Amino acid sequence: MTKNILYIPLDERPCNYKYPQLLADMVDDINLLVPPIEYMGKKKQPADMEKLWAWVFENAADCDYAILSIDTLVYGNIINSRIHHLTFEQAENYLNNIKKIKDINPMIEIHAFNLVARVANSNNDSEDPDYWKTYGTRIWRYAYLMDKIHRKCASISEEQDLELLEEEIPNEYMDDFLSRRKINRYVNLMCIDMVKSSIIDYLVIPKDDTAEYGFAALDQMKIAKKITEYNIMHRIMVYPGADEVGCVLFARIFNGVKRYIPKIHIHYSSVLGPSIVPKYEDRPLHEGIKAQIASLGGICVNDAQNSDLLLAVHSPGKYMIESFDQYAKDITFFSYNNLHEFLSYIKYYIETFQKPCAIADVAFANGADNDLMLYANELGILENICAYGGWNTAQNTIGVVLSQAVIYSYYNEFKGGRGENQKSEQLLVRKLIEDWLFQSNVLHQMIKQKDTFSYIDPYDVGDYRDEVSMYILECLQEEVKEKFNGEFCGKKIEIEKLKLPWNRIFEIDFNIRFGEGI
Repeated sequence: MTKNILYIPLDERPCNYKYPQLLADMVDDINLLVPPIEYMGKKKQPADMEKLWAWVFENAADCDYAILSIDTLVYGNIINSRIHHLTFEQAENYLNNIKKIKDINPMIEIHAFNLVARVANSNNDSEDPDYWKTYGTRIWRYAYLMDKIHRKCASISEEQDLELLEEEIPNEYMDDFLSRRKINRYVNLMCIDMVKSSIIDYLVIPKDDTAEYGFAALDQMKIAKKITEYNIMHRIMVYPGADEVGCVLFARIFNGVKRYIPKIHIHYSSVLGPSIVPKYEDRPLHEGIKAQIASLGGICVNDAQNSDLLLAVHSPGKYMIESFDQYAKDITFFSYNNLHEFLSYIKYYIETFQKPCAIADVAFANGADNDLMLYANELGILENICAYGGWNTAQNTIGVVLSQAVIYSYYNEFKGGRGENQKSEQLLVRKLIEDWLFQSNVLHQMIKQKDTFSYIDPYDVGDYRDEVSMYILECLQEEVKEKFNGEFCGKKIEIEKLKLPWNRIFEIDFNIRFGEGI
C-alpha cells in the first residue's frame, strides 16, 4: 500500500525542494507531496504563508507522514529565520497550526526540523540583515567571545577584545539581532514542548553554520536541558546541519516503512579525519556522521562483511580548508592523507562483498577534491559507487549521500529490472557535475576571471542571468566531455534547463538526461 508524505522544504533551492523528490522517485511505494514552488518564496522574499498553510491543511488528511520545516512554516524560509520581525505571539500562532494538522488527521506522523539560527562569520548581507555587510564578522566575534568568557575559557586579551566590540557595534543592530534570537530560541523550545505532547513525533534541531562557542552553543545548552527534563532524548536530535535534513528525514521514514535498519561501515582517507572539527561545525567529524546515521534510522558497524553499505569518507588530513583554496594547499594534505589506500579499499569492498559504496568528499568545504576525483575517475571507481557528494558543509554532504545510499542498499542495487536504477544514476551524475565539475572547477574559473566579469555582481547577477547561465552550461559541457568523454556507464550525459535558483553564481539547478551512448 502506497504511503503519502507531506513535505514542507526549508526553502526553494534544489537541495531542499528537489533532492528529496529525486529520492522519492527511486522508491516504489512512497509518494512525496510538495507544495507548488511558487508558494515557497525566493531567498529574502518569504513564502506565501496563507497559501502554504492552506495547502498543508488541504493535503494533511490524505497523508501518513509529514516532514515539516518549522523555519518555513513560521518565518517563511531559512533566510527569513535570520531577518524576520515576528513577535512572540505571531510565532506561536504559526506553531499552533501544527496542532491543527493533528486535528485534521490524528494518525499522521510528524517529523519536523527547526534550525538553531546561525551567526555567519562574514561581512556579507546576501543571506542576513543589511547591517551584516559591515558588522557581520564583529557580531560573530562578539557572540564567540561572550560565550567563551561565560565558560571561563577566555584569555585577558579576549576579554578586552569583547569590550572593544561592544563599543564598535551600534546598539540598534545588536538589539535587533538579539531580539530576533530570543524569538528563534522560543520557537525551538516550543517545538520541544510539542514533542512532549506528541504533536510532533520526531524532531531534528540542526545547528546551522555553527562553532564551538557562540549563540548557537548557548541555545543548545537551553535546548539540551529541556530535552533532558522532559526525558524525550529518543525523539529529538541536535547536530550540525541544515540543507540535508529534508533528505535525511525522508530516508528515516523510508527505513521505518520498510522496517530496514541499514548497517553502515565507515572508512576514512586519513587517520586524524574522524577527530577533526570541520569548518562551520562544532564537533569531531565522526560524531557528526554518527548523528546523521542515527537520525535516518541506521547504525554504524565495524564489520565490513556484515554491513549493508560502505560510507567512504574523504576526510581532511590535518584541518579543513575551502575547496577554492585547494590549489594552494600545503604538504599535509598529502602526508596526512592516503588516497591510494582509500581508493584501493573502496575497490576491495565493492568487489569482495558485492555491496554498495558511497563517497562523502568532505576534505574541503564547498566543493570536491580534484585530486581525489581525478584519481577515482582514472580507476573507474566513479561508475561503481552508488552516491557521491562534496558540497557546502561536511554534514550537508554526508546527510544527502547517506540518504541516497541507504535507499540504494535496500533495493539491492535496484536489481530486478526496476527503472529506478536510472533515477539513482541520474542523481549520482548530477552530484558529480554539481559538486565536482561546477563547484571545484567552473566556479573556480569564474572567480579567477572576475575582472572579465567585473560588470556582474556574483551575489546578484540581475539582468545577466541568461548570459551567466549559458556560460556555466557551456563550461560544464566541456568539463563533462573532458572528464567523462561525455558519457557515464555507456550513456550520453545531457545537461538540461540550467538556471540560477538565487540569481547568484554559487549554486545551480539543472536536469540530467541520458541519451544513447557515444
